[in-house]
Amino acid sequence: MKVLTFFNHAGGVAKTSTVRDVGYVLGEMGRRVLLIDVDPQANLTRWLGVEDDITLAQTIYPAVLGDSDRDGDAGARTGEEDLVLPEPLAAHGMHLIPSNLNIAIVEREILSVFMGVVRLREAVRRLKGYDYVLIDPPPSLGQLSALAVVAADRIVVPLPTNRKGLDGIPTVIRMVREYRKAARNLDIALFVLTQHDRRTRHDRDSLEIIREQLSAVAPVSTPLASRPAYYSDAQVQGRPISVYAPGSEADLEIRRVTAELLDRLEG
Repeated sequence: MKVLTFFNHAGGVAKTSTVRDVGYVLGEMGRRVLLIDVDPQANLTRWLGVEDDITLAQTIYPAVLGDSDRDGDAGARTGEEDLVLPEPLAAHGMHLIPSNLNIAIVEREILSVFMGVVRLREAVRRLKGYDYVLIDPPPSLGQLSALAVVAADRIVVPLPTNRKGLDGIPTVIRMVREYRKAARNLDIALFVLTQHDRRTRHDRDSLEIIREQLSAVAPVSTPLASRPAYYSDAQVQGRPISVYAPGSEADLEIRRVTAELLDRLEG
């Protein structure tokens, strides 16, 4: 089982859609995939078409802070044997641990737990039956992101080919180094280039700079083009891009990037 966290502290970099779409393609290729939504915004949950009311007990909360009888209340059981992930939901051939707004309380409560930052890692390592676990943290540098990154074997960094992407590189690399203090072998598996607009000189120049700067750190993917209409409509319909637009350029691009990731992980 390989555990991958898709990490970028900046919002709006196509992180969640990349988790969803890579996960779907992996599942279609025969890998057994679990997605874990660690973002209180719950975009991954919604963008997979899960619209049901999600309770705190269905989220990562039991795995990091014990059982809860009702949303927002920490239960008394906090023994290691009780810190397990809940039964996942099914979504487009994958399994999903969903999220809801109430997991934001983890940011505060985990600070009082000794070695709390490794609890999700320990819970994930007790899972059986999966080839890949893909984790989607919030776009932040808070405790939820720390839980998600420390839980991983490898990091995938979605990075837009624009000024926002360039400016975020130093912080991403610095934080991965910080997280290694709790997960010693953590490294970056792939920089996934997103939101590329090949029509603009700025994006073309940014793409070259990113490749020059980062190729020595980790492999850099072929870019995913900026396709706002495709991705927005896929989100509204709660479907991965390969389900929403099979055979499209967007579908072919995410399949190419998934193959590049597999080459890095399994090649």
